[in-house]
Formats: sequence, structure tokens, C-alpha cells
Amino acid sequence: MGLHLKGFILPLLVLLPNLLLIFFAPHNIPKTVSPPFIFTVFERVGQVTCFTMPILFGTKIAAQPVNLLTGLMFICLIIYYLCWIRFFWSGREFAILFKPLSFIPIPMALFPILYFILLAVWLNSYLFAIPAVLFAIGHFVNSWSTFSQTR
Repeated sequence: MGLHLKGFILPLLVLLPNLLLIFFAPHNIPKTVSPPFIFTVFERVGQVTCFTMPILFGTKIAAQPVNLLTGLMFICLIIYYLCWIRFFWSGREFAILFKPLSFIPIPMALFPILYFILLAVWLNSYLFAIPAVLFAIGHFVNSWSTFSQTR
């Protein structure tokens, strides 16, 4: 356990595009979207831990070798960023945040989920896997619920 720059960078890479929503909010946000509460709790607990644990365990992350798993994490980020580009290019319509990418449903939820699960596998850590799974369950169910309600 210990701080290291890599521990800050890994969660920040996922968080950065989301920060743009502070200044460039989506258009046409429906008022009636209501995901199930328990999954929102799972999602928030998972988010907080997935974003803070890499910071706290930065030295563990820095000691890990770059391998196939880090390459897969990078691919997840690239696809995630491409989805963000599609969102901004399409006029920031709320529905685009949940629009499938070819045969991949809700890619803007799926790729951050995969990223954090791959991070847990890369670190060979149950401590990282548990919040990643909580985040995955909550984020996927909430995003799917929103997608279903906005179609």
C-alpha cells in the first residue's frame, strides 16, 4: 500500500471524459428515468472504491509488469473514448450515452466495467475484484434500465 503516480492515472483515465459533463451537459435528459435504488447503491460504492483503491495501492500498481491485461485495459479505454467522441460529435444527446456500438449494448457502461475488472485481474487482487464486481452489477443494471426507459 502506498501512493504512486500510476495509481492516480489509472482511475483518472476513466474519469476524465465524465468530467466534461460538468461543462457540457447532455441535451434532452428524460425526467422519468429511475433505476432501481439498490443497484444505484452498488454502483456508487463500486465507483468510490474503484476510483480510490488504485490511488491508495499505487505502489502495487507501479510494480506490476505491462502485459496482455494492460493491453486489454488500453483497448477498453480507446473504445470508451471513441464512444465519448461519438456522444460529443452527435450533439450531446442523452440517448447517445446508452446507444449500442454495433452489437455491443451500452458500451459506455460496459468498457469502464471491463477496465476495472481487468485491473483487478492484472493485480491478482480480490480486494480490487469485489468493488469492480459491485460497480459492474450496479453500473450495468442502471445503464440498462436507463437505456430501456429512453428507447
